[in-house]
Amino acid sequence: MPKSDNLYSTIPAALPEELFETLEQTGGFRLERIVSRGHKTPEGLWYDQPQAEWVALLQGEALLRFEQEPESRRLVPGDWLCIPPHCRHRVEWTSTRPEAVWLALHYPEPVRTEPLESE
Repeated sequence: MPKSDNLYSTIPAALPEELFETLEQTGGFRLERIVSRGHKTPEGLWYDQPQAEWVALLQGEALLRFEQEPESRRLVPGDWLCIPPHCRHRVEWTSTRPEAVWLALHYPEPVRTEPLESE
């Protein structure tokens, strides 16, 4: 039977920590909903993931910082980005009203079948 739910339902009233929920997982792919209500990455910590991540902000606002960029990126609903493996990043700020609702797809680095233009 098909599964279904709503990405905006079952958000707890109290959210002392970010909420990470796996919606679907198969092979090397994991789809998750993330809910952030004023949460941010702890000072001095950078995410450094071995897999690629495609992430979209569905609701709220956020500031993301990439170690190799001088400025944070402000995200609003509908913004998405693709984070390559080992691209160090952190969440600098998330809105509280409404909370930030993210959809994130984690997957292995794609295997290139064609040479890069510079090759």
